Amino acid sequence: MTKSLRIGYMPLTDAGLLFVAAAKGFDREEGLAFDLVAETSWANLRDKLAVGIYDAAHMLAPAVVASTLGLDGFIAPMIGAVALGLDGNAISVTPTLATTIRAKLTGAASDPAATSRALADVVAERRAKGLPALRFAHVFPYSTHHYQLRLWMRLGGVDLEGVRLTVTPPPLMGESLRGGYVNGFCVGEPWNSLARDAGDAEILHPCRDLMSDCPEKVLAFRAHSAREDEETPRAAARAIRRAALWGEVKGNADEFCGLIAQGLGGGVTSAMVAATLGKNGESAPWLRLDAESTALGGRQAVWLYVLIAAHGQAAISDEICARAHDAFLRQDNAPQDNAPHDDAPAPMAPGFFDGPFEERNWRDVLAALSPPRG
Repeated sequence: MTKSLRIGYMPLTDAGLLFVAAAKGFDREEGLAFDLVAETSWANLRDKLAVGIYDAAHMLAPAVVASTLGLDGFIAPMIGAVALGLDGNAISVTPTLATTIRAKLTGAASDPAATSRALADVVAERRAKGLPALRFAHVFPYSTHHYQLRLWMRLGGVDLEGVRLTVTPPPLMGESLRGGYVNGFCVGEPWNSLARDAGDAEILHPCRDLMSDCPEKVLAFRAHSAREDEETPRAAARAIRRAALWGEVKGNADEFCGLIAQGLGGGVTSAMVAATLGKNGESAPWLRLDAESTALGGRQAVWLYVLIAAHGQAAISDEICARAHDAFLRQDNAPQDNAPHDDAPAPMAPGFFDGPFEERNWRDVLAALSPPRG
């Protein structure tokens, strides 16, 4: 018997494994039928999952941790059952701001520290002249986009009093830039590429240049539902991993990208998806949708807790860290044609600490990521 699973998602390239699993029947082979419903904002997705309108959701990984911890009074314990990829965001700015930054560069344009230093000069000059603060958008208070934007600015010593950060849903990023409401944003694909191709933005950095192998989205379930029916989230995770394994087969690359583009619609092309995934033979990948990138475990949840705490959104304690650790369901049963993953790749942020993130060192990494006091 097939069980219908109503899944809310945002129109982002990292929802791609959901599209592929449904199109190729991997969900049905696991006894499920993915009923995919597009949403307009992360707040809608989170709230509708919490109240049971959705059985599962394509969800910001930090938001799962934040909801589980009850931050900002929103107590809705969730479980991340499987990662939907790693990385995938980029920082984009208006062509005018990009030109101004390039004029002040003292290093390579590909170096986030160099562009951040140039931005610091721009911000300081604007403040001295009494000009309005530059505005940058991200997608949600508890999102890697928010933290990546702030960490990029910290690399070059940008005076954060001289910028304004605002929340904007991903589909509205290009319009906000075009309308002059923001000067730049950090968002996931395809919204950077669509804004660039429309002539509204220049992409400064894929965020993988700043922070690599970062858990970005997960397939989330309500925690009590996952405890009552453990097999459903595990079956969904198997279907997602099978989609990723199928996409890794060289002969499937074109169809894989095409299915993702078709699922997204709105002018997204297969070539655009292929460039993001590094499957076009020309560009390095911004986003990982391979099978290894679907593995999930406590280390990734602790990493996200560290990012949340570093930005002053959670108290710091071993007890809270332990609760965060349990927000993700460890993957211990993979498809028969692939050995189980013991763990996912460890995140790295080389501008702030040496080596990949290790859970036992979470307090040291927290200290490195936290803004200096005073």
